[in-house]
Amino acid sequence: MFKTVRPFLLHAITSVHAGSGSEIGLVDLPIQREKHTGFPKIESSSLKGAIRYDNEVKRKKENKPDEVKKFELVFGSKPKNENDNKTNETQSSAIALSDARILLFPVKSMRGVFAWVTCPFVLKRFNDEMAYYDKEIVLPVPESNTVSSERLYVSNGQIVLEEYTFPVSKQSQTEELADKLALLFKDKLSINITERLVVLDDDDFADFVKLSTEVNARIKINTETGTVSDGALWYEENVPPETIFYSLLFIGDVRGDGIESMKTFKDVERYLIEEGNFPEVFQLGGNGTLGRGMFRRIWM
Repeated sequence: MFKTVRPFLLHAITSVHAGSGSEIGLVDLPIQREKHTGFPKIESSSLKGAIRYDNEVKRKKENKPDEVKKFELVFGSKPKNENDNKTNETQSSAIALSDARILLFPVKSMRGVFAWVTCPFVLKRFNDEMAYYDKEIVLPVPESNTVSSERLYVSNGQIVLEEYTFPVSKQSQTEELADKLALLFKDKLSINITERLVVLDDDDFADFVKLSTEVNARIKINTETGTVSDGALWYEENVPPETIFYSLLFIGDVRGDGIESMKTFKDVERYLIEEGNFPEVFQLGGNGTLGRGMFRRIWM
């Protein structure tokens, strides 16, 4: 039973490939997507695994038994080796994470470099999720085809996103939405969202998040011939930098007896948040050796 919930944002610093496995189609390695909407997502297991790994590396470097025990009480322990003389019991985790859902998607703009786009469906769903857990975070839901600023205008109330032209209007509710999102970002993002927020129709937003992700060709070179190895050309999908997701951290009491400094959900919350063991920047997904998959965590 979880005692408290902490919502947070995830800002993609680089391209991110949270993969769903290989498929037969135009893209060999697609990203994770919701089945019913087709929107990009990051599954909770991928998210928790990345955060656990970041902490596990730190614990190995520190080599402190007490810290290792705290880590296992919070994140759970791995199954023991059957041949190990120690007890084969495992420790269940005291936390859980929800799937990370899309909130803002970056799209190339003819003016202003790029726009962050969202839609009423996404905003309503965000508000519903915050309400489920009694979080007093409510975002305005403006009309479709509205903008927070005239910065993106090409001419006569029109903007151009990718190769598509949209007639839009500047609306006070969209300005209010941009201001509230800027407050959620705090000082973590230097790019000003108040100049580049666009609320699109639900269907237009769905088209962009399905068709405007990055698709990169990857190859493997034969070191002897210097040419592409047979069968070593594939296409890989990535979520672009500046994409914003949101997720929820669920915190409960430690399972079992715990230890003196790690028993209640408040101990777990202090360990993760106040002591900084929920990393602000971490790597998730594939291509870590290529410098991809970097996320910034922003508490709401």
